[in-house]
Amino acid sequence: MAADVKFGNELFSPHHLLYTATIYVIEQITHIQNILGLGMFCNAVFALLSLIVLFRILNLLSTNGVKNLLLIAAVAFSFGFWRFATENETYITPIFFSLLGSFYFIKAFKEGNSSSKYILLSGLFATIACLYHQIHIFWLIGLFFGWIFIDNSLSFKRGLVFAASFLIAPLCYFLTIIFYLHQNLNWYNITHFVFHDYYIGAAGNHFGLNNIFLGGINFIRTFFQVHGQMWVIVSMHSLWLLPGILALGLILFAIVQIFRRVDLTTFKKLSNLHIIAQVHILIFLLQLAFAIYNIGNAEFMVMLPVLGAVIIANSKLMPSKSLIYFSLSLLIWNFTYGIFPNNHFHFNANDKVTQFIIDHPNDKFVVAEPAIVFNQYYYQKGHWPDNCWAGPGYYELHGTLEELAYKIDSALSKCNVYTDCTGIPKVTSRETMTYQSGMFWIMGYPNQDIVAVFNTDGEAHEIFKIKQNSIHNQKVF
Repeated sequence: MAADVKFGNELFSPHHLLYTATIYVIEQITHIQNILGLGMFCNAVFALLSLIVLFRILNLLSTNGVKNLLLIAAVAFSFGFWRFATENETYITPIFFSLLGSFYFIKAFKEGNSSSKYILLSGLFATIACLYHQIHIFWLIGLFFGWIFIDNSLSFKRGLVFAASFLIAPLCYFLTIIFYLHQNLNWYNITHFVFHDYYIGAAGNHFGLNNIFLGGINFIRTFFQVHGQMWVIVSMHSLWLLPGILALGLILFAIVQIFRRVDLTTFKKLSNLHIIAQVHILIFLLQLAFAIYNIGNAEFMVMLPVLGAVIIANSKLMPSKSLIYFSLSLLIWNFTYGIFPNNHFHFNANDKVTQFIIDHPNDKFVVAEPAIVFNQYYYQKGHWPDNCWAGPGYYELHGTLEELAYKIDSALSKCNVYTDCTGIPKVTSRETMTYQSGMFWIMGYPNQDIVAVFNTDGEAHEIFKIKQNSIHNQKVF
C-alpha cells in the first residue's frame, strides 16, 4: 500500500477501496516523503478518533464514567487494536466509521427516535467503513437487522432506508471500474473486481481443524500477544519473564473480582439483553466466524475488543475493579511482548534479503516470506520483482509443489537459484504452522551452500544456493 502511494499505482484496491487513495491524497497535499510514517500517523489519528467515538457510545449506555474510561483503556491496550494503530495497515480506519454507524443506531434507541436522519447517517458511515475495508460488511449487516428490530417490532421500511444509504458502495465501485480501470461495466468486470481476492484465492479457504486451532490462538492474540518471538525475547534474558508474571497475576486478580460480583441474577439478566447488545453480539460472532474461516486471520479480529466493550458496557460482568487489573495486564503484557519488541528488535533480516534480490537481478530467488519481501522490493523499485518466486508454502495453498519444482529445475541450467526458505530464523507463527510441510519439501534439494548470513536478535538469517535438481517426484512430508 505504501508503495502504491509512493508511485501512484493501484490506488483503488478492491478490498480496501478508499484507503490507499486517501493516503495518496494526503501525501499529495502535504508532500510528506515518508509514506510509511504517514500511514502509521494516520492510523494513530483514526485510532484516537475511534476511542473518542467509543467513549461517547459508552456514555450513552452507562452513566458510570470511571468504568467507561477503563473499558476505553482495555480496548486501547488490546494487542490487536494497539498493534494496528502503530502500523501501516488498513484495519483501524474502518473501525472509526463503523463506530459512527453504531453511535447513531444507539443514539436513536436511547432517544426513542428512529428518524430517517439517524438511519441514513448510521448506514452512510457503516458503508464508508466497508469502502475502507470489505471485512466491515458484517458490521453493516448487524446494524441492518438492528434497525429492522430496533423497537421490538418488524419494520422493513427502516431496513429499506438503511439499505438505500448502502447504494454509494456499488456506485464507488462502478466509478472505479469505469474511470480508473477503464473497463466496461459488465457482470464479469464487476464481480472480478469486487471479489478479486476470492477469485485469485487470497481469501477464504477450506475449513478444517487448523482453522479452529489458529482461530483460537488469534482470538486470544487479539487481546494478549501470543507469538513465537516471545520465546526469542525470553531466551535473551530471564528478566523478560518478570513483566509476564506480573501481568498474569493481574489477570488472576481480575478473574477473582469478576467471580465475586457475578451471581445467578447476573446470568438471568443476560438472557434479557436489549437490542443494542444483541446487535453487537451478532456482529461480534459474524466477524469472529469469518476470521476463523480465513485460517484464524488475526487482521479480521481487530474490531472484537471494540465490540466487546459495547456489549458489556451496561452489564455487571466486568466490574470496575476487575477492569483496572485487566487493563494493566494488557498494558504490561502487550508492551513487553508485542509493541516494544516489534519496534526495537529484529527477528529476521527480510530487508537484507530484499537487497540481496535487488543486487542479483539475473538470478532467481525462492522467498520464505513473499508478502513482506515482495512489498519491500516494490517500495524500493516501483515494480514487483520478476526474478522471485514465493516459497513452497504459497504453492501448497495456491498451486502445486510440482509447479515450483519445475520452475526451480528449469532455472538451474540457466542461472543461480537462491532461497532463504531453509535459512529464515525459526520463529513459530501462523505462517509456519500453516505451511510447515513446504519448508521440509525444499530441504529435498541437496548440497545447498550458504552464500549469505545476516545477524538478527535471534537466529541468523541465511541465504542458500540451490545446486541440484532432484525432487520432481519427491514425497511431500
